[in-house]
Amino acid sequence: MTRDSSSEYETSVADGQLALRARDGERQAFNELVRRYQDLIFRLGVRLLGSVEDAEDAAQDIFLRAYTRLSTFRGQSSFKTWLVRLAINTCLTQRARQRPLEALPGELIDGALSVEDQVLQAEAMARLHQALQALPPQQRVAVVLRDLEGLSYREIAEIVAVPEATARVWAFRGRERLKELLT
Repeated sequence: MTRDSSSEYETSVADGQLALRARDGERQAFNELVRRYQDLIFRLGVRLLGSVEDAEDAAQDIFLRAYTRLSTFRGQSSFKTWLVRLAINTCLTQRARQRPLEALPGELIDGALSVEDQVLQAEAMARLHQALQALPPQQRVAVVLRDLEGLSYREIAEIVAVPEATARVWAFRGRERLKELLT
């Protein structure tokens, strides 16, 4: 197998191997990691920061930090876990400089809906993102990772460096608080 930009190369190499190759200066390896995780990192940014513009800025910052900190990736956790931890820390740090919540872009809304349903869905999404911003950071992270990104409690615990039971409690309390805020 040759190392080029073909999709066979891109999908056949594990994240950890790509990270090690990127750390050794292989630019295409890092480009592939960005391609694999850019959507996840952007979604996390929107959900943690509440602003598309802030999420775009954060995503650029996160990937720049990831590139410059590849030497700290030791392979003890998955690359995804390492990157998500970096993303969460970056977003929570950036939160202090955050702008007010803005409307979500149309591409985040299902295009198969009627215009009226799209407006209702956009309003519901805006309310959800606004409610997420009212949660304490640990609860917000746990709810976003579990309920919106579908990570397991074990993965969440590894990302935020807490016991799995703590991740479960944070998610439970966050959901309960969201119910209060949204009803």
